[in-house]
Amino acid sequence: MIPEVIAIALAMAIGFALAARLDPDGPLLGESILLGLGACAGLLFLLSLLHVPWNRWWIVALGVVAAVSVLVERRPSGRRRAEARRSTPLLVVAAIPLLGYALFATAAPLWEFDFLSDWGLKGRVFWIARGIDWRFLEQATYRATHPDYPPLVPLCFDFFALVRGSWNDQAFGLINVAFAAALLLIVHRVAREETLSPLAAAAVTFAMVPLAAVPWIGIGEGPFVAYATAGLLLMRRNVTAAAVMLGLAAFTKNEGLTLIVAAAIALAVAGRRRDVIRLWPAVVIAAPWLIARALHHLPTDIVTAGVFGRIAERLANPAPLVQALQQASLGKHLLWIGLLLGMVIAARVLWMRERFVLIALALQLVFYVVAYLATPHDIAWHVRWSWDRLVWHLMPALTAVVLTSLAKLAVPAER
Repeated sequence: MIPEVIAIALAMAIGFALAARLDPDGPLLGESILLGLGACAGLLFLLSLLHVPWNRWWIVALGVVAAVSVLVERRPSGRRRAEARRSTPLLVVAAIPLLGYALFATAAPLWEFDFLSDWGLKGRVFWIARGIDWRFLEQATYRATHPDYPPLVPLCFDFFALVRGSWNDQAFGLINVAFAAALLLIVHRVAREETLSPLAAAAVTFAMVPLAAVPWIGIGEGPFVAYATAGLLLMRRNVTAAAVMLGLAAFTKNEGLTLIVAAAIALAVAGRRRDVIRLWPAVVIAAPWLIARALHHLPTDIVTAGVFGRIAERLANPAPLVQALQQASLGKHLLWIGLLLGMVIAARVLWMRERFVLIALALQLVFYVVAYLATPHDIAWHVRWSWDRLVWHLMPALTAVVLTSLAKLAVPAER
């Protein structure tokens, strides 16, 4: 899988050039992975819009531009170099569970049904066509193919295939590993800044490993969790960087569109109305796919004819939805008990420092419930096959802010 490792390194180099200008004092390594993979997918999307066939030299050219940009970038400050030295042992130890996750993610050609019928299928069709095959998306008749879904993940598969020169879906699991590592790096940096304690930051980071290592390999959940959580956690320190992450989340899954709305409302409620307009990068990143989707008349899954009638009917009779949610899995019960206890213990710190994240997550949960009210499918079936993944979207950000707030209570203020 050396070509795929090279592809990740190339994406990181491209992303570093972006991160160094977008958030020079931020978690550059984590942001480099997220921005780099997003930039490579964006390049392939742009080439498809221009009807330019893909080849690896476009990626190489983008890498050369990034390399020149990095060479002229100012040298890191002494403070940043010292922080990097202190973080090196943590990164080495954190690689151990990620290596286990990599073995799981690459144990076999990707096996998820949604990969076979949706994410991987579209990536393979695009790879054969050397561009987004709009005719295939327009004529897709199988519901599970979801032609309206944003294309970042299939385009990441194609980026890997371009670097290798062939299709190797067993190695695509490394994409999940890269996104998990990026999220952990960002969580560590945010926790380090909040607690001023390397030990507390390490504890928060290791506790987040099972949530960053999303178990659904080869579909949109892992990348979406990384982008969405990064966008929410970075919002207080750098609104522009956070907005870019939210935009990439919307370029990954449709749920990212509602997350942008939730973030805008949460900023206003949290008393940061001036920052709402600064979310414009998220809209700019999400808009091209929405425009292309409308121009090609790609059918949507939820917003179909009669959507308002279905919502009104199910609001009048919510019993089927309530029953379906009662039977759905919420994940690990002990984890939820711990999170609730943590929220009670650190309620004051959470409200003072993290109310934006809490409000945004609550609104996103409301949007998910509304989607079930609007679905044209059987509610019990829809909840059964999606609720656990939707809950996973919210858990990493919630867990990170709760653990960080608890750490702030445990670590002396002078530290």
